[in-house]
Amino acid sequence: MSKKPKIYMSRCFGFDKCRYDGKDFFCDFAEKLKQEAEIIHWCPEVAIGLGCPREKIRVVRIDKKDLLFQPETGKFFTEKMTETSINYLKTLGNIDGFFLKAKSPSCGVKNTKLYRGTSDELISTDVSGFFAVQVMKLFPNVPILTEEDLKDEAKTKNFLEKVFGNT
Repeated sequence: MSKKPKIYMSRCFGFDKCRYDGKDFFCDFAEKLKQEAEIIHWCPEVAIGLGCPREKIRVVRIDKKDLLFQPETGKFFTEKMTETSINYLKTLGNIDGFFLKAKSPSCGVKNTKLYRGTSDELISTDVSGFFAVQVMKLFPNVPILTEEDLKDEAKTKNFLEKVFGNT
């Protein structure tokens, strides 16, 4: 019998009510993965000290640099999120795949909103969250999927083949 693949999954996929609104997010695909794989879960926003529920954070661009900003408090979390994410990811060892929460300022993969400075002016919807950026840097050959990607049958099939082909 082959061992189950090891998959990192965003904690909000039914493990904990850790989203900004104090809720979790049900995803049938995530529930199926939990049965077929060894799952590791974590929430980078909680890890940097943001509570549940919490004020929203967003990705903003100031002077051509993307930053993690909380409009309601005026605080920036860029360095703390980047450092915490890198430190956590370095503890994972071998991993077969990542299933991340789409559109999240921490976990979104090329589907997160980007704002101009600290204004409410939306300038893009295709950047990646700060945790996801570190995942892609530290695990460049490991497949990544979000629940939004499930709409694309080819992406989903490719993810499953890569993840379950590694066992």
